[in-house]
Amino acid sequence: MPEHSGEDNQEKTGREYSRRDFLKIGGAAGLAVGLGGGLSGLAAACGSTSNTTSSGTPSASASASASASSGGSVVGTLPQEVQGFYELATTTPLGSSIYNNFKPKNGPPWLIGYASSFAGNSWRIGARTRLADYCLPKYKAAGLVKDVITTESNLNISTQIQQIRQLVDQGCDAIMTIGAAATALNGAIKYAYDHGVPFIAIQGGVLTPYAQTIGGNYALIGKLQAETLAKDMGEKGNVLVVQGITQAAASQDFQRGHETGLGAFPNIKIVGTVAGSWVDSVAKTAVAQFLSTHPAPINGFAVQSPGDLGTMSYMLQSSRSMVPMTAGGEIGPLVYWRDHPDWISEMYQSWPPGSEMQEGWEVMLRILEGQGPKIASILRGGSPITHADLATVLPAGATLDTNQWIDPAPGQWFTTATMDMFFDRPADPLTWKP
Repeated sequence: MPEHSGEDNQEKTGREYSRRDFLKIGGAAGLAVGLGGGLSGLAAACGSTSNTTSSGTPSASASASASASSGGSVVGTLPQEVQGFYELATTTPLGSSIYNNFKPKNGPPWLIGYASSFAGNSWRIGARTRLADYCLPKYKAAGLVKDVITTESNLNISTQIQQIRQLVDQGCDAIMTIGAAATALNGAIKYAYDHGVPFIAIQGGVLTPYAQTIGGNYALIGKLQAETLAKDMGEKGNVLVVQGITQAAASQDFQRGHETGLGAFPNIKIVGTVAGSWVDSVAKTAVAQFLSTHPAPINGFAVQSPGDLGTMSYMLQSSRSMVPMTAGGEIGPLVYWRDHPDWISEMYQSWPPGSEMQEGWEVMLRILEGQGPKIASILRGGSPITHADLATVLPAGATLDTNQWIDPAPGQWFTTATMDMFFDRPADPLTWKP
């Protein structure tokens, strides 16, 4: 989120929360998105005033609610600044991390395994780009990482299980994946743990104590998106929900968040749910098929990204009028918003691909460095973007068809200072020395 010049010109988000407050803790943003990313989970404060203090920090009631959602939760022991990230977090382990006192078998440079489950959309391409262009070369140059071995299972769980075991047997010092199934990989994750190999699940609410999870609180982000959508609809009308990959934990959490947020508005009705599979062409077809058999007006779309570009594309090509929808970071819909300022009032960047890859990478390196994660699931929320931010957010040459993502520069989505709060022995993972 860009800062504006002049102490007297601090723009408010529309609630009891200023940009200055957001940036004070999270760090000013830069590069393409200009977001304050460090305490991005304080989007909870920006979107749910009943759970925040007047200064925008999470209230005790929000923290207690998050802690009560899971037996053995240690959320209440985390610094107050990050406890609000855990609102609605009920599908991911909230106990102590099994890697708090972890010591690696080998010293650096470490060999890393990336057990990819899927590479078939613009988001996964963005994640791999950050891995190849920033994470690997930076940490290689620092003498901390030897190389990355990447496997690809194409959503075949049996294949992914086999590949994880192979990565262990090949001598990887740590393994990461994105969007893991809740329980299907548990045996393979335990195999890695038994061989001294930590397993990092980026976006995956895996239900095993032997993994370290890092990612967004997608239920919370979905709630914030849905609340904004409802207000943009005038708090009434029909909504079509466009899910991601329905069996994925992240998709289910977004769905729960959308339903929770919309459920607070009695004059809004969810009239259908379709699977967009986190692929814009699939989302476009699913929306078209639903609307072809449901002639009643649709007044808004609760969409998981990627999927908003496909949904928008169908609406622009159809005879229906454009209506508000949630936007999660794909560039095309933001170009439409830039050219139509009244379309929506705000969007929540939910999971910028490069930044999510980098935060998972950094958690993994911190574990190998013995920094001691305090909690099994390190979470954060989304970052709000207003129309005024688009001048900084959008790259030159962006069009309605651009399916790439806005993405903060390295270190600006989840700042070092914020991530330090989740570790007992914190240090900058890139400059750490044995």
